[in-house]
Amino acid sequence: MAGKPLAAVVAKATSRSGAGAIERLNCIFYGWVIVGVCILCKIFKVQGQNNVMSYTVPHLLQEFRLSHAELGGLFSVATILAGFVQPLLGRAIDHFGARICIPVMQVSFCGALLVFASWTCPTQRLALYFEVVLIFFFLRTLSLGAAETFPNACVQQWFQRRRGRAVAVVFTFQWLGNAFVGPCVSGIVARHGWQTAALAGSFANLLLAPISATLLRRSPEVCGLLPDGWTAVSVEEPDASSMKGASEALPAEAPELRDLWPLFAFTFFYAVMFGGSDFYMVEMVAEAWNGDLDVSILIFGPMALTAALSTPLVGELMDARSSSQKRVPIVLLSVAGFVTAIATTWLTCISSRASAVLYGVIRGSTTGVFQSLLSAGLAFTALGVRREEIGRVLGFNQLSTLVGTGVGPFWYGTFRDVFGAFHLGLLLSALPPLMLGFFFAAKALASEHGLPAKGMHAHGWQSPEATSPNSKEHVVLGVVTEEEARAH
Repeated sequence: MAGKPLAAVVAKATSRSGAGAIERLNCIFYGWVIVGVCILCKIFKVQGQNNVMSYTVPHLLQEFRLSHAELGGLFSVATILAGFVQPLLGRAIDHFGARICIPVMQVSFCGALLVFASWTCPTQRLALYFEVVLIFFFLRTLSLGAAETFPNACVQQWFQRRRGRAVAVVFTFQWLGNAFVGPCVSGIVARHGWQTAALAGSFANLLLAPISATLLRRSPEVCGLLPDGWTAVSVEEPDASSMKGASEALPAEAPELRDLWPLFAFTFFYAVMFGGSDFYMVEMVAEAWNGDLDVSILIFGPMALTAALSTPLVGELMDARSSSQKRVPIVLLSVAGFVTAIATTWLTCISSRASAVLYGVIRGSTTGVFQSLLSAGLAFTALGVRREEIGRVLGFNQLSTLVGTGVGPFWYGTFRDVFGAFHLGLLLSALPPLMLGFFFAAKALASEHGLPAKGMHAHGWQSPEATSPNSKEHVVLGVVTEEEARAH
């Protein structure tokens, strides 16, 4: 590298470092403050999730005189429609940044919950159907869409080498927070009514909005920082061996959306299976086994615990291995495909409390892989998606999630009505993840032997530095701060 370009990089980095001193905390990298804000954002949007909405559903059925089929069908329509908005929200986070998008989302969710709390039954049936779709459209768009895409994209901006660890922290505390907030919502609904619970959620998001606007920043660069906490570079010229390693980190061509179809397909089928099975979990377990079984304790409890444990493991593995062994994310997706097929099939074989717990453990392990690689986007950045485009990709992935979540109850409900059982629907839905498992396994073998990976990004999986909008700077920064990175 010539002296002038290196000097320019040094001057640029050091000037940023001085200008952004106000944004640093003395003890920690400011990115961890961003992580904390994102965790709060994801915890207090629970009232649009399936598991928490289930506390309100019985009251809606009674007060609005809706049948299960009517409410379930309208709920699915609203969820699918909400999915098609997600690519626009993904572009919004790329364009405006988290400091604008997350507070706007929280204020909007506050308004949606206020409308939900003040909702009364109209006299005309068609008007009721329209209102159900409209209200749940906004709740699902914001809770399952924006409140997932915006924080996930924000974390991607602030971390590269520690991206897996940051994602693991977010999802682990999200699971723990949901375990606390969910019962609180259930208690409020039981004692004071679902309207009061909606008002409490609205007030919580209104309080969080100014906190998010104050603490969040678009990216570390606007604070004079670099991802993972790098703040300065050495003025010495890197030696030849260092530059050889740096040249390997130069960014390759970013993948097109069509190159990512296997990951979007996996997201869709995962959402179909587990969104639909969650909707009918009690009935599915009763069909497989006539014994007395508490689904919340014996299935969802082990699932949450296993997911909380597996998510950090996947994150640390991605941080440690994905930059040196490019096939690690593909192998994990392959394993997740096989295990997802096993979990779906196992749901038809539950015959005891032990088998129910085992299903929850298997399901939780796949949830950890799915959330880390696809929901949080670690697989997409490993594939070469750059930080300034991650929101758009996560938006399309969330489209797959919401459409799958909407299709799932319809898929399994149809098999239940037509054939009198869920059994066949579960077995058929296990086939797509099984085939995707073989697909990703073939890609892993191809990458090991240096063969081109057709149907996915032809240039292979890239190091985290190659996905940065400042990737050329990081060629220098990554080399001269290697010892610092190891020390952290």
